[in-house]
Amino acid sequence: MFEFIIDAIIQGIGNPLLVAVALGFLPISEIRGAAIYAFSINQPWLIIPAAMANMLVAPVILFFWNIVNIPYWGKLTLGKRLEGKLLDMGKHYESQGLLAIAIFIGIPLPLTGVYSGTLVAELLGIKRKHTLVAACAGVVMAAVLMFLFLGGIKLFFN
Repeated sequence: MFEFIIDAIIQGIGNPLLVAVALGFLPISEIRGAAIYAFSINQPWLIIPAAMANMLVAPVILFFWNIVNIPYWGKLTLGKRLEGKLLDMGKHYESQGLLAIAIFIGIPLPLTGVYSGTLVAELLGIKRKHTLVAACAGVVMAAVLMFLFLGGIKLFFN
């Protein structure tokens, strides 16, 4: 499924820079998929615009979640009691929460990225400006890790 989406994007857009930016913005690939694409076409510098596109996801998501009213849905799905505990925990541990969100976003694993990290920060009640900083730090960390990992693989096999 993922290969089909990537192939459709590559054939539809054609320009490697725009493909990297699109992959950086999409929730399926984010910076991880864009980095793999950049190394697969021997243009690792494309990680930089893909990371910038991935950083732009956080403010877009926060704006969208403002419209959708995430606190209402949080109460509905989690219940008032659990949601209250999460908000209380977020207030008490905000500085550790920022570091945890940045690491969560920065770890290049499935389902850990800006989309899910921003949602977790929102459910914990972390201030939005702090969420944006943590998201940017996490994207930078993920981009550097992917660059080092993929560059190391490339050096090892060449």
